[in-house]
Amino acid sequence: MKLADYKSLNEEEQYRILWDQGVLIDACIDGTVKKLLYAIDNFFVELWCHTLTNKIIWKLSFKQGKLLEKYLNKYSDNINFDK
Repeated sequence: MKLADYKSLNEEEQYRILWDQGVLIDACIDGTVKKLLYAIDNFFVELWCHTLTNKIIWKLSFKQGKLLEKYLNKYSDNINFDK
């Protein structure tokens, strides 16, 4: 599935695909927000949930850029690019 196809779906279908096909890549807690990064085919979905209620408060799908870089930077010290 391509990102444009995913974005053209209604929200209910987007969540169905996220739960059925999404692979959890990373998770972190920032105050009362749990941030989850999922991969679906060749794009990513960032989901924000309230830590106490587990209610979804934000969702964004993207391919690259600053949203992805913050996750890559988190692990850059652990990656050996010289191999």
